[in-house]
Amino acid sequence: MYAYPLGVICLVMANKSLSIYYQNVRGLRTKCAAFQLNLLSNNYDIVVITETWLCDGIFDREIADDRYVVFRQDRNLTLANKKTGGGVMMLVRRELGALSVAVDDYSGFEVVIITIPARALAATADLQVITVYLPPDPARLPSNIDCLVKIMESLYNSNTRNNYLLIGDFNLPCVGWKNYGPIYLKKSTTEVQNSSMDLVESITFLGMKQYNLLQNYAGNTLDLAFSNLPLIVTECRYPLSRIDKAHPPFTVNILDLNITPLVESTVPRPNYRKGNYDSLNKYFSELHWETIFNSDTIDGMLDNFYSCINDSISKHIPFSKRCGNNRKYPVWFSSALINIIREKSKAHMLWKRFNNYRDYSEFCMLRHRQKQVQRLCYDQYICSVQNSIKVNSKAFWSYIKSIRGSSNYPKMMTYNSRKYVDGQSICEAFNVFFQSVFGTSSDTNFTLDLDEHTPASDSISKLHIDKSMVEKFLLQLDVNKGAGSDGIPPLFWHKCAKQLSAPITFIFNKSLKEGVFPTVWKKAHIVPVYKKGSKMEIENYRGISILNVIGKIFEKCVYDAIYPVIVKSIPNNQHGFLKKRSTITNLTCFTEFVLSNMEKGGQVDVIYTDFEKAFDRVDHVILLCKLQRLGIHGDLLRWIKSYLTNRSQAVVIRGFRSSFIKTPTGVPQGSHLGPLLYNSYIFDISACLKHAKNLMYADDKKVYMKINSLEDCYHLQSDLSSLYAYYERNKINVNIKKCQCITFSRKLNTISFFYHFDGKAIERTNHIRDLGVYLDSKMTYSLHNSTITQKAFKSLGFVLRVCRPFNDINAIISVYSSYVRSVLEYACPIWSPQYNIYINRLERVQRKFIKHILPTFPILF
Repeated sequence: MYAYPLGVICLVMANKSLSIYYQNVRGLRTKCAAFQLNLLSNNYDIVVITETWLCDGIFDREIADDRYVVFRQDRNLTLANKKTGGGVMMLVRRELGALSVAVDDYSGFEVVIITIPARALAATADLQVITVYLPPDPARLPSNIDCLVKIMESLYNSNTRNNYLLIGDFNLPCVGWKNYGPIYLKKSTTEVQNSSMDLVESITFLGMKQYNLLQNYAGNTLDLAFSNLPLIVTECRYPLSRIDKAHPPFTVNILDLNITPLVESTVPRPNYRKGNYDSLNKYFSELHWETIFNSDTIDGMLDNFYSCINDSISKHIPFSKRCGNNRKYPVWFSSALINIIREKSKAHMLWKRFNNYRDYSEFCMLRHRQKQVQRLCYDQYICSVQNSIKVNSKAFWSYIKSIRGSSNYPKMMTYNSRKYVDGQSICEAFNVFFQSVFGTSSDTNFTLDLDEHTPASDSISKLHIDKSMVEKFLLQLDVNKGAGSDGIPPLFWHKCAKQLSAPITFIFNKSLKEGVFPTVWKKAHIVPVYKKGSKMEIENYRGISILNVIGKIFEKCVYDAIYPVIVKSIPNNQHGFLKKRSTITNLTCFTEFVLSNMEKGGQVDVIYTDFEKAFDRVDHVILLCKLQRLGIHGDLLRWIKSYLTNRSQAVVIRGFRSSFIKTPTGVPQGSHLGPLLYNSYIFDISACLKHAKNLMYADDKKVYMKINSLEDCYHLQSDLSSLYAYYERNKINVNIKKCQCITFSRKLNTISFFYHFDGKAIERTNHIRDLGVYLDSKMTYSLHNSTITQKAFKSLGFVLRVCRPFNDINAIISVYSSYVRSVLEYACPIWSPQYNIYINRLERVQRKFIKHILPTFPILF
């Protein structure tokens, strides 16, 4: 056996995800030789086996070769019989350096727990793997589950930063598993059902999710894999032992264990929070803006304006390097504590080198002092954090978010099977990916036939902006926001609002008069935001636009002027980005129609459509034609055309920036005008529907109709064909694979019809997620109740862990309300439960919260 250096281990682990094999073998004693031969032909990092039926007489080397360390707990002979099975085992590659974790003896079931150090995985946290086997004994299952929950909570309480994988044979007869979460089945006694529900809620409370959805011959899932990390579970076609039909073997790949954060650029940048704004305002008050603005073009004027601004910044704003999230010590470490740590390291090094007792004594003294000062610093930091919610809530919520999850980007990322390992190349790869979402613009001679629509009664062609309006918007800026492509944050403009409002107003009105939007303000920074899947895959991110501050204020001024003109032509079925409308109003209109028809014994068919990159693929020529029909003319229409065209964007990540690329289509996301322009783009979409009703929330559209006969289905299909033709004519890309159809009815026999777009079938489903609310075909809301309860338990677990050091009840309740109650109360007028079973599930969350904080704050209750 070879000893591998740590660097080699990390490099090996960094090139692949951790692979785990799982199987319930139903006895291994007579299969050891065949098992070992099959093991030699594979290269799994961890092998998990349940129901081994082993005893002390079988040695580890009879089971596995020398590559693996064996951790096992054999079956309990006092309970062993044909019904209980028993015995669990884990084989772990030696180079992972796994350590066994001891648990209190408990004779009800077998459990093995190991810890894999973070350094062996090139990760930031240790991985704990827990393997269990719960016997299928209804009498003992509740007590076994209670013990397992206590074990898991003990592990979490010992270190909440670890990663966890809980895997094994759970034998839960009354719980089924879907991709959206657990479903409870009435297949056992009430006591077993309650204990199973307790286990699921407790695991969710600890931040874990069940990933194995493979079913056995009977349609059940007995072997489960819970983790707080994203897993990929696949069925294994080449098992290590003979397959038992009740327990299909599977492999688990754990993603993102090897993430190390991308190092931030250390280029010096202006520190605007330490600027001398009194001197800045005095400097601006003495400038002669008429001379500075002596240019024939709006871009020339803006170049001169920014030249003065940047010159003043270089004189009155200090520059400094940013360490970001890559600092060596936690943010709450004081300089004195850091000095103690450094002195302790020196004393430790001298003791190791010279073996001098005096150096060892100094090391011990400094170690003791470090613990004292470290505890003091941490307590002071926690105290300041929870007290800051009253005076500076941003600092409080920044602390909460920092614990909830890291926003770091991996040091290595992949796109189109290519790897990128430095900040600049990662930015360029993201830039290429985001550029691929745009469409192609129409020809300049394109005309849109809108004769069937009445022209707008109101129109606007010119606009003048007052200085008082600009100054008001400057003073309302959020000073905590970041800068756009010009590099100047809102804090600067806010501090200099009174002196700069006049020249900025002059630029705005000059731009509107010429019908030209300045090129500088057309540049956007794109920040990638992680969605789901592996953090190392660039395709798993979406872009958020960061626009220039003054450009957004300009948009706000224009928005306030054109909104009253355009909104008169926006149909009432559009509920997105409009005043006094929301997702709740959309769902209220829809559910009222569906429920009223279901109460009369009717049937409602609904088709949900899905647009591909709706905002990014808006065709500018078509949009301008529609804006003209909505009442936008003259200089203002020319200004909007300039605003839309020749825009560019660049990706920014931790101080790195890609090159700028053109965006041929789309409306700017993150802007004030973008949503309004998108609503204008599809204002006429309802005209193509002759029979069905429809509702929209931005690009989320559903078409629905009461179905009394097959003829109604044909009418609905006719409207769908017209709708698809509208999409084609307006260059709207509909993703047919993601479109879904659902029938709402309580009738035993419903009319089922083949709905399609352009001959391609629309997928039928029995449940749908509509604007955050899960609807089933019977409108019972049981799926929504179960889903949000699980989500609330998961959030509650995070809240109680993060608030453990707090002693201020107001801070704890604030976090609870933000992360838990917000989940439970979203759209509650729509799905408010009427049955005790659903009410009790929701109240379990509140009771668990009170149970945990009651010992600390008994006087409140």
